[in-house]
Amino acid sequence: MADSLLSTGFSYIGWAFLPSVLAPRPYATSLLQGFYYRLVLPAGTPPPQPSTPQFAAHHRRIRVLVLTLYLVYTLVQSLYDIKLAGDFYTVLAVTPTSSDREIKARFRRLAAKYHPDKVSSSTSSAAAAEDIFVHLKLASDTLLNPSLRFAYDRFGPVITTVTRPQLKTIRDYVYAGLRAKAPYYASNALLLVVLNATVLPRWGRFWRYFAVAVLAVLELCLLTHDQQHLFFSSFSSYVTSLAHSTFPNLLPPHLLPYQILIIAQRLSMSLNIFISQLAPQAGRQGLGNSRSTELQHQNQQQALHLTHTASRLDAEASQMLQLGLTPFKGDATKTRMLREEMKQGLMMGVIRNNEEVRAAVRTVLDRRRRESERT
Repeated sequence: MADSLLSTGFSYIGWAFLPSVLAPRPYATSLLQGFYYRLVLPAGTPPPQPSTPQFAAHHRRIRVLVLTLYLVYTLVQSLYDIKLAGDFYTVLAVTPTSSDREIKARFRRLAAKYHPDKVSSSTSSAAAAEDIFVHLKLASDTLLNPSLRFAYDRFGPVITTVTRPQLKTIRDYVYAGLRAKAPYYASNALLLVVLNATVLPRWGRFWRYFAVAVLAVLELCLLTHDQQHLFFSSFSSYVTSLAHSTFPNLLPPHLLPYQILIIAQRLSMSLNIFISQLAPQAGRQGLGNSRSTELQHQNQQQALHLTHTASRLDAEASQMLQLGLTPFKGDATKTRMLREEMKQGLMMGVIRNNEEVRAAVRTVLDRRRRESERT
């Protein structure tokens, strides 16, 4: 999860550095434009000057190409993060369309292999087998419960940590999800209105609103309908299976509704940035005299994107930290043990990073290696 958040943060930050205004800055657009001129122009032919229409046209086309390629990279990176994270179906080696009988049979085979009583008695292997068995048991219990399976497909692993007695049926989970999502989209819509009125360019305003609306409609459909009854379900399943068979080490074998929403949310943010970066520059005929104004305007956009990204990453990290500490709430003994273990871990980290300790460890390892070579 931490790797996923980090890759998402770097993906958003990359939007601030790939585009380049018409200035001698070492960004991807300017670098590719210089390489293009060295590749296609005959030797001795001077390249077009920045103040000429030909240079501006080439720069605009290369800029669109760079932004499009990076948008595709963002999509592929999101799919790869989902593949690395996995889900309960991949853990049990079943598909979202597998029946309860298939899930039970697969769990019995895996339980016979990873049950703690079936492995060696060493502490490390027994602990690892116990963790795997507990995870397999959680996956099996979740997928064999129709209500929990419906909720897991739409909300992800976080649903296994929710302990609300009133959530029993599919209808309960749907209403709870709608109540949780309504403030999120209302705040996003309000923020987008404010940004469009104050900071973001007017060009592409409709498409920003359209992207948010499509995301809201998509989440509403996935939350309130069975995935098999959606018109795009069979097509998306076919495309996902075909893509996975082509790139099995890069793309996931299937996409659950909550995974589709993760990709849609990332693409929505990336598309908003993409549209803002594609906004035409004002005053094309006076580009040479308006570079400072363009730089200032773009820096404001980049600072806004970075601030929004940092706030989202901070909120997600805080949620993950609170989720990780949930088992220790209300238990003073476990909380004290966690605190002591964290202190010990910090102390051991400081000790291991000390140069004198590293030198001593290297000395001992070198001595042992020499002794082993003599014997």
